[in-house]
Amino acid sequence: MDNHNQHPKRKHDSTMKRSLPTIAFILKGYPRLSETFITNEILMLEELGFRIHIFAMRNPGESKVHDNVFRVKAPVTYIPDHFWCHIVKLLGANLRLFFQQPKRFWKPFSYALMRSLRQRSSSTLKRFVQAAYLVQKHLPETAIVHLHAHFSHGPTTVAYFASWLTGLRYSFSAHAKDIYVQEPEFFRRKLERAAFVVTCTEYNVRHMRQIAPQQIAIHCIYHGVDTRRFRPGKATDAWSAGPVNILSVGRFVPKKGFPTLIRALARVNEKGYAFHCDIIGGGPLADELKTLVRELGLQERVRIHSKKSQEELLPYYQNASLFALACEVQSDGDRDGIPNVLVEAMAMGIPCVSTSISGIPELIDHGVNGLLVPEKDVDALAEALIYLLDHPDKARELSKAARRKVEQEFCARSNIHRIGELLEAVAPEARQRMTAGMREAAAGARAEHVIHEP
Repeated sequence: MDNHNQHPKRKHDSTMKRSLPTIAFILKGYPRLSETFITNEILMLEELGFRIHIFAMRNPGESKVHDNVFRVKAPVTYIPDHFWCHIVKLLGANLRLFFQQPKRFWKPFSYALMRSLRQRSSSTLKRFVQAAYLVQKHLPETAIVHLHAHFSHGPTTVAYFASWLTGLRYSFSAHAKDIYVQEPEFFRRKLERAAFVVTCTEYNVRHMRQIAPQQIAIHCIYHGVDTRRFRPGKATDAWSAGPVNILSVGRFVPKKGFPTLIRALARVNEKGYAFHCDIIGGGPLADELKTLVRELGLQERVRIHSKKSQEELLPYYQNASLFALACEVQSDGDRDGIPNVLVEAMAMGIPCVSTSISGIPELIDHGVNGLLVPEKDVDALAEALIYLLDHPDKARELSKAARRKVEQEFCARSNIHRIGELLEAVAPEARQRMTAGMREAAAGARAEHVIHEP
């Protein structure tokens, strides 16, 4: 398998052989440009002294990765995700586990098989097979004491079955689409059996408590950003220096609402306002967005860019006077939680305009630290942008309040400390008590990865 030069390889050393107590992080893909918050969480937990082993179901093979990926010390093991390509390995591991522990194997296998038959989908059975592969092939050579998954669908299903097969406890972090587009009854089972659940909005907490209303440890912990890295630059009067720079960042997928934003920018342009807008991302709607820009005659105003790393994004944030993101809820329930790019922009002191869906109002208090408009409303979005262009003093006021909001509630280090406390409560042996010097060394080190190919 091609590692895309993203993870410099390292020979197995004595540290790996000692098999120290470790927390398994089960991820759908790693590393992913759109999931910087997961990389940052792992990195900061390592700085707190936790030993982590990443088990990912695929290598996305993205051409760009964030610099923090190379600072993560955790070894990465890829669990085969393409069943037929790895059928011998997957079935071999499952058969060995069955003969080793037939009684423990049979009950979760039967559940996965029957659910797949009822759903007329192989998904649940596939996740069981992956979990059994993980348990038989990889857990014995590590010293995993706890399982933690990110996203409540596939990765948490693997953790759920791995827990059932081993007796290890598991926890998971739920985010956005994964909460709203899966079948409630199975989701309830995963919620009820988890040691704890973390999610990134109070909106999500309320939804999950409707699914599993009994006493389940569900914690709202915002993703947050590194407020030392994302901070306002030197004050410049961009409002009087020429065309205002508007920025929008996100994957080019329907729930981000980029067609609505582009149509709103056309209305702003028709009113005679001077601006430039950079829309940065990547995804299936890229060609459609470029076509819409041409159809609306915005080629001189709006530029569509491919996805960029955080390091490449920083100059765009630094030059932006406004940030806009027109998030919307899709017919299948897919939606954002609190988009991390909104938090990053507010940390940089950029006044933001977004929509009043999902958890976004937990970040943006309308008229206090940003502006909110109804989803899919081109006119309302255009009017909000025009309002800030006409009222630069109000924009500056929102800018300062936005930074305060992030400092108070969305500081990644403070919030990840809370996740560390939850993990320590269920797996205290996986944390090394670190001196200040050890923590500083961990934070500054550029680590090499141990890669285990499937």
